[in-house]
Amino acid sequence: MSMPTAHDVRYPDNMVRASRTNGDNWAESTIRSVAEFIEDYAREKPLPFAAWALGIGFILGWKLKPW
Repeated sequence: MSMPTAHDVRYPDNMVRASRTNGDNWAESTIRSVAEFIEDYAREKPLPFAAWALGIGFILGWKLKPW
């Protein structure tokens, strides 16, 4: 019995399709992935997410105040 090589492995169609694109929309897909991750995290752990959002908002408001 021999080990399968990369030529023997069958990849899902969506992986093959993604590898054939020329990468024009990499920024859009990256932003979408990050947004989905943040949404999932907020659904799974709402209190830590709220604490982080409040903390980041406080620091940004403190550092970016107009006066």
